[in-house]
Amino acid sequence: MKNILLLTNIYPMNDPSYDGTPVCHFFTREWVKSGYNVRVVHFMSLFPRPYYWAGRMFGDVIAAKTGCVTYSYPSRHAQKYEVEGVPVFYVPIVKYIPHRNFVFRRIQAAFDHVCQELEKEGFVPDVVTAHFPMPQLEMLYLFKQKFPSVKTCLVLHGDGSQIPGIYKEKYPQYMDAVEVWGFRSMAFKQQFEALYGAKPKEFLCYSGIPERFLQHEEKSFAQGVRKFVFVGSLFKLKNVDVTLKALHQTFPEGNFEFHVVGSGAEEASLRSLTEELGLQSQVIFHGQVKREEAQQIMNDADCFVMVSSREAFGLVYVEAMAKGCITVATKGQGIDGVIVDGENGFLCEDNVEKLAEKLKYIRSLDSGQLQVISRKAVDTACELTDAKVAEHYLNSIK
Repeated sequence: MKNILLLTNIYPMNDPSYDGTPVCHFFTREWVKSGYNVRVVHFMSLFPRPYYWAGRMFGDVIAAKTGCVTYSYPSRHAQKYEVEGVPVFYVPIVKYIPHRNFVFRRIQAAFDHVCQELEKEGFVPDVVTAHFPMPQLEMLYLFKQKFPSVKTCLVLHGDGSQIPGIYKEKYPQYMDAVEVWGFRSMAFKQQFEALYGAKPKEFLCYSGIPERFLQHEEKSFAQGVRKFVFVGSLFKLKNVDVTLKALHQTFPEGNFEFHVVGSGAEEASLRSLTEELGLQSQVIFHGQVKREEAQQIMNDADCFVMVSSREAFGLVYVEAMAKGCITVATKGQGIDGVIVDGENGFLCEDNVEKLAEKLKYIRSLDSGQLQVISRKAVDTACELTDAKVAEHYLNSIK
């Protein structure tokens, strides 16, 4: 199994405005390092120009309220490029209504174009793996028809509940073409199985962190937990305001620090809330910083808190755990299952009262108890490096 083809509609590209997650690239980059022959096909939905005008005008508002990223008008032409040694074939497909399926003739044309390019390179896939259902599930079906012996895999970043709505009466045969199902979280896996039943071959497809992020100084917690941190985009769904209010309740005497790392449309309202609560001296807004600087801020902190309303996985949780932070995440979201409540971190509902209750409990723990949780967090992160999760991904397909 040397030739791996990955299909996705989100991948880094030669466009400064593109701000999609590089999660798929982190896997393919490691496979290339391990000697596999990898190709990526990046299918981009191409909408009429007015959609992109609206995106430029209201992009910040859309991102703040929904967490969705909007882009400037992407290239209308197929193109090839490389990202850190990973060959990528960008294929735009025209559609007119977001979240609806593509017209089949456009899918077929895109598929034929990809096959022609692969034939030119003499690339015959041993594995075709894909992320996100649209249009990847239909493409997997077409690849399975063309190459009956190819191994097929689909990794879901949600519960898959939208599949019948996208593919209508064809969805059962499309799903039957998938041999291995990957899930970005235990919660998504359980929700998927409730809808469709357990599949013969399933695995959890977690993301990893660079091994260098595991470097940290063991925390003493001599003063307990007093230095808190959040790292991420300041969007509404991240619930940083919930954390602010919960910290205010947990430390009425004000003897804590909260470092907020990141930027976004909610920053102004969060600064106003900080003033309203009288926490100007406790809350430090760092703005957008380089990833290495964010690592150092987490390394200096005692506790990382992010109770997002919606988080497919949340790689920053693992980064915080690698630094030995007592990590508080959202119950029932992507990291639930990696973090086991009370063992290597804590899980909590995304509301002020529950979070304050959880923080008060953490505050009641002595230094020895906190160190045990911190060490277990580091042990968990050590098993979630880029190289290890990429290897686990391929082994699960094999």
